[in-house]
Amino acid sequence: MRQRKIQLALILPLLLSAYLTGCGTKQASDNLLSVSILPQKYFIDQLSGGALEVNVMVPPGSSHSTYSPTTKQFQKLSDSKLYIGVGNLGYEAAWLPRLGEINPEMKMLTLSDHTELISASSDHHKDDGHAHGVDPHIWMSPSVVKQLIPLIRDALIENFPQLKDTIEANYPHLMAIVEKADKEMRATTALVKTREFMIFHPALSYLARDYNLVQHEVEVEGKEPSPAYLASLIETAKSKSVSVIFIQEEYDIRNAETIAEEAGIALATINPMAYDWEETMAELNLTFQKYLNE
Repeated sequence: MRQRKIQLALILPLLLSAYLTGCGTKQASDNLLSVSILPQKYFIDQLSGGALEVNVMVPPGSSHSTYSPTTKQFQKLSDSKLYIGVGNLGYEAAWLPRLGEINPEMKMLTLSDHTELISASSDHHKDDGHAHGVDPHIWMSPSVVKQLIPLIRDALIENFPQLKDTIEANYPHLMAIVEKADKEMRATTALVKTREFMIFHPALSYLARDYNLVQHEVEVEGKEPSPAYLASLIETAKSKSVSVIFIQEEYDIRNAETIAEEAGIALATINPMAYDWEETMAELNLTFQKYLNE
């Protein structure tokens, strides 16, 4: 993962330079904006009623830590009136400083600037494809998302004033979805028998913090665990009565399968990068109800 991160840091600026040389300064499109990941598109679609074209920089099935945006995506980005970034994703660090060169008129909202962040600088987080040693998975906690939706609403209204009435009308419904997810997650995690779980890539750090759970990560410095660390994880799973290990769809399942088999615990797949955030939260809630009560 470290080598891949270095490659991104070198290749993306070159791609940007080539694109800038070929296209020059671009003018923003009236209804186009860009975002980092699919769950952000879900929030924007809910608010705008689907009236906005949303360019997603990390497509379905790709890892935000290793994905290289395509020339077509940069072209869409160059035509966008607004960029709403998660912030602190590995690929963002490689090209965010040069976004102004692509489109000087484009406004930017970096969501991670507006919430309390979790450091990823512990022994099991270093160089895991996240920028500046910060865990980027803020969208996986309904408690955090409640803080962010008003910011997204305001940014959309400012940049797409023709949709102001639509966005304001849809805002209560979206907030109701987020508040329901928060309420249900609090109810579930208040009653679970065990508060500890394992996960391959640490995508639930903010959720664990906000709902009083304990996350044990398999990744070490963004790389597969050593045999010694793998053995220690298996022992941790046994000693802490961990009942489940989560694996994301875009990661190799083999080490998670080894832990699950050796520790005698369940293996469950989650998809933090899925478009439908409401469905993701509902499925995760049910997964907690099932596995944290065994």
